[in-house]
Amino acid sequence: MTTVLVFAVVISILVVVHELGHHLMAKWFGVPVEVFSVGFGPKVLAVRYRETEYRLSAIPFGGYVKMAGTSPKDSAPQGFDSKAPWQRFLILLAGPAMNVGFALVLAVVGLWVGIEMPVQGGGATTLYRPDPLSAIPLAVRVIADGSAQILTTLGGLLTGQISPSHLIGPIGLAQIAGESAQLGWRAMLAAMAFISLNLGICNLLPVPILDGGQMLMLLIEGVTRRNVPFHVRKALLGAGAAAMILLLMTTFYNDLGRLGLLTL
Repeated sequence: MTTVLVFAVVISILVVVHELGHHLMAKWFGVPVEVFSVGFGPKVLAVRYRETEYRLSAIPFGGYVKMAGTSPKDSAPQGFDSKAPWQRFLILLAGPAMNVGFALVLAVVGLWVGIEMPVQGGGATTLYRPDPLSAIPLAVRVIADGSAQILTTLGGLLTGQISPSHLIGPIGLAQIAGESAQLGWRAMLAAMAFISLNLGICNLLPVPILDGGQMLMLLIEGVTRRNVPFHVRKALLGAGAAAMILLLMTTFYNDLGRLGLLTL
């Protein structure tokens, strides 16, 4: 139960960070945001401020921002679809960018407060604490190395060099969060940075339901000077959703196998 609670808190924080990126950039370009929800499903709590309803929903593993003008039935003078492709592109990019930026902040804080490092020739550890100015370039290097590892893994999955059995799903991430919490808040910061960085980079993948897939469609619109028809976008989003469900089922299978509940 503690592991699930820790994971729910971690994911909720990272979802707020992600959706806040979309929210702030949409506001910057004058797009009305109707709903900012932490979680899915029935709303538990709701507070309205100006045109936006801020919700806490029943299922805490996720969240979303609902902007005006995202479908033909929901046309609005300043809605999302009324904006130029480059503006919509930046609104979509802001979510993943916030997750990567948040991972960098966590890395800076983690380095600044110190890292337990093993001492050569024994099992003892010492606290390494760089000065604040040195912590920033070190954190940038950590995030750059982590990003390169994630991209290498994704490339290996696409080429078949890495088996899908290596993928970690929600259960595996919950284990990482729970074990990190038991090790202390320094380990918790590292785990949050790891999950936030993964969330940011994976959301940039060109899968239609993800931010990256929608950004790709906007790039196509920018090059062709034509809007992708709504029925085409709807079909692509459906295909992307099916692919993500298949991926989620695969990672659940992997997680259960690591727990010894299934044979991989």
